[in-house]
Amino acid sequence: MFITNIIIAFCTLQVVSSIPVVHEIEKHPVLCDPSVIQHSGYITLSPGVRYFYWFFESQTDPNNAPLTVWLNGGPGCSSMVGLWQELGPCKIEEDGESVSTNPFSWNKYSNLLFFDQPAGVGFSLGDDLVDSSEAGAVPAYNFLLSFMKRYPKYASAPLHFFGESYAGHYIPVYADYIMQQNQLVNQGLKENPIIHLKSIGIGNGWTNSDIQMEAYPTMACNSTYGPVVSEETCQRMRNNMPACLKRVNRCHATGKNSDCAIAEAYCNTHVVSLFDQSRRSYYDVRTSDDPRSDYVDYLNKNTTKEEIGATGLYEECSDKVFEHFVFTGDSIRNTDSYVANVLNQGIRVLLYAGDADYICSWYGNYAWSSVLKFDGSDDYQTQKMEPWLVDGIEAGQIQSGGNLTFIRIYEAGHEVPYYQPKAALQMFNTHIQT
Repeated sequence: MFITNIIIAFCTLQVVSSIPVVHEIEKHPVLCDPSVIQHSGYITLSPGVRYFYWFFESQTDPNNAPLTVWLNGGPGCSSMVGLWQELGPCKIEEDGESVSTNPFSWNKYSNLLFFDQPAGVGFSLGDDLVDSSEAGAVPAYNFLLSFMKRYPKYASAPLHFFGESYAGHYIPVYADYIMQQNQLVNQGLKENPIIHLKSIGIGNGWTNSDIQMEAYPTMACNSTYGPVVSEETCQRMRNNMPACLKRVNRCHATGKNSDCAIAEAYCNTHVVSLFDQSRRSYYDVRTSDDPRSDYVDYLNKNTTKEEIGATGLYEECSDKVFEHFVFTGDSIRNTDSYVANVLNQGIRVLLYAGDADYICSWYGNYAWSSVLKFDGSDDYQTQKMEPWLVDGIEAGQIQSGGNLTFIRIYEAGHEVPYYQPKAALQMFNTHIQT
C-alpha cells in the first residue's frame, strides 16, 4: 500500500536502542490457518509506545524454516494489508465476512512475521514521532530484538526482510541499520543478539525519487497496457518534469526538510497526480478498482481483537504518521545507496514489480537498479532480461547478477501477491531457497 495523495521524511529522533522491555500482552490465535502455531500481541518499545505483531509458523518444518518479516509502506500503512490481501494466510471471501486460508501464503515455506510500524499505524499504539526512514530503523530494530527475546526459538533462523511500496525506503534503511548493529556486536561494543539477515526483498518499491519520477509519463502514456491519459495530459507531465527534477535535485543537494517537502509537493501536484484524469487505479492501470479491503471490518470486530490481543480502532493507513513524513520530505531522499550498502555486505537483494502498477512502476524500479553501483554491479548490468517461467509458462522477465535480482511480473498491479499469488509464492520460495 502506498498513500497516493503525496509520495515522502528525515529526522534525528532516536528511540533508546537498548533491548526494550517486553510487554505482557501475548495471544495464540487460531484464525485463518489453525494448522500452525500463531503468536500475536504487543511489544513495548518505550513508555506509551507499543508495536502490534502477528506471527505464523511455517507449514513446512517450522523448526528449521527461515523467518520472513513483512512490512507494508504508505508511509503510515499497516502490515495487516500484506497479511490479509497478499501473502499472508488470511483471506476474506467475497461475502465480506467469511474467513478462509490463503493457499498461496508465504508461510507455506517460511515462518512469517507481520508488524505495524511506526507507532500509530494499524494496531500499534502511541506516537514515537518517527518522521523518516532513518528514524524508523531504531524502533524497528528494537522490536525485532524484543520479538526474538520473547520467542528465542526463531532467533537463530536466517532472516529475510521483505516489504512493498514505501518499504522501498524502509527495508534498505532498516536492513543497513541491522548490519551496523551486528558489526558493533561483533566488535564487542554491544551485547545485543546478532540478527541473521540473509536477504531483503522489495515489491514495487519507492527507492530513487529522481529516476522513478521520470517513469511516470512512461507508465501513464506508453506502457505495454497502452495510454490511460490523454496526449495533452501526457505532454503536461513531460513539460513539468524538468521543474520537478530541479526541485528533487535541490533536495538532494541541500538535505533540508523544506527543500525536500517542496519537491515532493510540486512533483505530486504537477506530475504524479495528473494520472487522476485516467480515472484508473494508481495500483493497476488496467482497472478503476483497488484491492478489496473487507478485512478491515473483520479486524475491528471485538471478537477478532480479543483473539489477537489488539486494541483500538484499526485503520489501514494513518494520516497522522503520513503527515510526519510529508513534513520532512522523506520520500524525495533516495535510499538506493542503502541497497548498495547491503549488497556490499553480502546480503542478497530481490526487487520485483507488477508491471500494471502506476504509483511505483516497474519501469522506474528497473531503471534505478540498472545504474546502481555496488560490488557486483558489473555482473548485474551486463546481463539482460530473460523470460521468467512459472510452471513452464512465461510469467514475467528476470535479470540477475552480483547478488541482485530484478523480476518484472506480468499482469500484476502494485500488490503482486494479490494479483498473481501463485507466481509470487514461487518467486519467494525460489529466493529463500537459493
